[in-house]
Amino acid sequence: MTGTFELYNTDQNFYAFRLKTSDGTVIAESARYPDKESAVEGIRTARECAATGLISDHCTPDT
Repeated sequence: MTGTFELYNTDQNFYAFRLKTSDGTVIAESARYPDKESAVEGIRTARECAATGLISDHCTPDT
């Protein structure tokens, strides 16, 4: 199963991310992070922990 990470702003002005399948099903959701940088680090950690190659990275760098 492949998935994509979706970074979003919560209604309390925190950041979080979801891991979604290609059909849009949410298979994992993170805790809240105080800023975008720490949320992105959370995504990096999740990707490293998965280490299966089954999660496609469709993230684009923020420039």
